[in-house]
Amino acid sequence: DLRLSTVTWAIKEMSQSQITGPLELQQARDAFQREAELLAGLTHPGLPRVVDHFEQDGKAYLVMEFVPGMSLLAVARRDGLPLPLPRVLDWSRQICDVLDYLHNQSPPIIFRDLKPANVMLTPDGRIKLIDFGIARLFKPGKERDTQAFGTMGYSAPEQYGRGQTDARSDVYSLGVLLHQLLTGYDPTSTPFRLPPARQVNSALPAPVSDAIARAVDSNPDARFATVRAFYDALQAGDAVIHQSTAFSEAIRPA
Repeated sequence: DLRLSTVTWAIKEMSQSQITGPLELQQARDAFQREAELLAGLTHPGLPRVVDHFEQDGKAYLVMEFVPGMSLLAVARRDGLPLPLPRVLDWSRQICDVLDYLHNQSPPIIFRDLKPANVMLTPDGRIKLIDFGIARLFKPGKERDTQAFGTMGYSAPEQYGRGQTDARSDVYSLGVLLHQLLTGYDPTSTPFRLPPARQVNSALPAPVSDAIARAVDSNPDARFATVRAFYDALQAGDAVIHQSTAFSEAIRPA
């Protein structure tokens, strides 16, 4: 900030690379402004604060809080995969909290592109979702919707067809994200066809693997209806393991 030297902002530019004509450009600008005003009204510790939007030289920009730290993609590359279950469950709790906040807005906001590169981990261990689709309301055509609304391998199947995206689409993406962090399996290598998490990482508790399998079901109706229900299942599975371990310790001969 040139006026406040101690303040740093992030500025996001709306890409025009897929816009083919003046009408689409105007639609994109209108959608950008509506979305900027919507996001500016969001207040959650898991989201960067949006403070302004403007146009310059025919391009639209968004000004938001700068988030220090590393993306989960960078963390995974640094530490290697798979990561410890307690660490990943703590991140999942924070992600579910912010997604639940977004899903309970009116109208609901669907993140649609949850992946390691879009989740930041701050130096104090807080999770923040970044790059949450400022122009997501702009739908000039199916192919561009596909590119704008998600990343192949992480995004739900309904984002690539005629299905409506809703909270269950984010449940799917969260399931894929957790699957990758806990197994090291690359979801982009077999989009929509993930092996059971416990098959890849036998150290995972079966209830946790089962919860992830339900979250990434190709049929939205078969998934958890909410991210909170998904986290509850993950937490319950982890609790069963802790109880089993405690019981084993209690009966072990001295």
